[in-house]
Amino acid sequence: MAYLIRFITRNAAGGVEQHDHPVDAPAITIGRSTDQVLHLKDRRARLQHAVIEPKDGAIHITTNAMAGVTVNGKSQRSTRLSAGDVIEVGANVIRVIDPPDGFNFAISFELREDADDEHLISRWSTPTSGIGGWSKRKIAWTLVAVVLLLGFAMPALVMHDFLLAGPVNSAHASIASDCGSCHTTLFKRVPDDACVECHAVQRHATERQHAVLGETRCALCHLEHNEPPQLVNQHQDLCADCHANLPSGVELQNAADFLDDHPNFEVSLKRPTESPDGETEWLIDQLELTSATHADVSNLNFNHLIHLDPNGIITPDGMRVIECAECHTPDPGGARMQAISMDKHCSDCHTLAFDPDEPTRTVPHGDADAVVQALIEYYSARLLGADPDVVDQRVRRPGRRLSRADRDRVAAEARTEALNVAEDLFERRACINCHTVTNTEGDVPWHIDPVQLTEIFFPHAVFSHASHDTDVSGCDSCHFATQSEVATDLLIPGISVCRDCHGSGESGRNSATQISSTCVMCHGFHFEAKDSYP
Repeated sequence: MAYLIRFITRNAAGGVEQHDHPVDAPAITIGRSTDQVLHLKDRRARLQHAVIEPKDGAIHITTNAMAGVTVNGKSQRSTRLSAGDVIEVGANVIRVIDPPDGFNFAISFELREDADDEHLISRWSTPTSGIGGWSKRKIAWTLVAVVLLLGFAMPALVMHDFLLAGPVNSAHASIASDCGSCHTTLFKRVPDDACVECHAVQRHATERQHAVLGETRCALCHLEHNEPPQLVNQHQDLCADCHANLPSGVELQNAADFLDDHPNFEVSLKRPTESPDGETEWLIDQLELTSATHADVSNLNFNHLIHLDPNGIITPDGMRVIECAECHTPDPGGARMQAISMDKHCSDCHTLAFDPDEPTRTVPHGDADAVVQALIEYYSARLLGADPDVVDQRVRRPGRRLSRADRDRVAAEARTEALNVAEDLFERRACINCHTVTNTEGDVPWHIDPVQLTEIFFPHAVFSHASHDTDVSGCDSCHFATQSEVATDLLIPGISVCRDCHGSGESGRNSATQISSTCVMCHGFHFEAKDSYP
């Protein structure tokens, strides 16, 4: 609707000036608030005092003020307006006038001649002439000088120390003085390209990682110029912001806090499978580690309960108490365990001696063909007298050459003796104790299934046995080996065992026995997709 407001002012000489202000709006709002169409400066007016608007085919004025508005000398809350009506709000006089062409309604506005400054200007809005005798201009220029001094002059005096962002991590010490190697563009953040110039990482290598991380910058997680210096952001929310509610299509479970919002562990286990050509292949399967424990298939026969008897076990050197650390030795870094070997860890007790007359002579370990061949050579030497330590020389006599028939007889007798002893070793007193031995056809009628121990159960977890070697966290407190009677027992602790000591990333939620454990304590980032595990 087209309104016209005509502002009228009178000068000291009695002259009248007017200024027309067109308004295209549904209504004319009147009040002391600055968002009103007709802004009144009289403190006696409300912020939203009255509204002039069309109603029932005519123009009305309406107010919510208790005192109403004075229309033609009478207080009104709502009334119809027509040309000649006079509206008063304090010292403000509004008259309804005939609208010029092109306007639907028109009013004039002026102050009464007896208007008092006390009502028109707020005591808080009265401009000050200065503070403490200082003019506003002098105060302003003084503040400008202070800003220039603190912002430019002082830094210029101590430029190096003042502008230095902070210490550089020791990993970047070689480029600490070359800012441009990372900050390739002035006054812009370090781009990812500057990082991958030196660091060959597979960032967003898969569609799954891109769906989760989007365009996340390297510098969001890897922090430089911090006190104390650190390259990895340790705060749990950095990971939980995304992993608490992963998008669909991502083959990961939601995780926000290790204490009570983390999925069960997934363990990597070797599993035998038959290849297209009928051979057995060993592949890695990832299986959820739940109370329904998966069997650790390794072709090994072993009883931890017997070996760890606190009263000791019978050995060639007498009774002996065996500790876990005698066989399970951490690697130089302390993270994982070194491989178990027969020669280093087992041969002291499980000897491969075969002849009581020569207890120090043993057969080789690990190859059935080599075992039989070693036995044939040994018994052939005994029968032929080629070994000066052997007293049983039943065939060869001094000064006599062996005939072919004698040689064939010696070979047959040596082979028969070797196979008898091998049968005893393989099937009764040695190999069968630890290995799966099967009878086959051929010159050497035994086959030993090779032992396939899983070396790394959590290939993408950060874990150190060295840091867990404490008085309160012995081997059996996590692995429960003293209760295991078969090698198929999977002696890997589940998440509930870890939660005895590791709690929430928010320390205030943990018990007295739990330490604050954030995501990066156990998880790294730069690894390939789960379906690319070996």
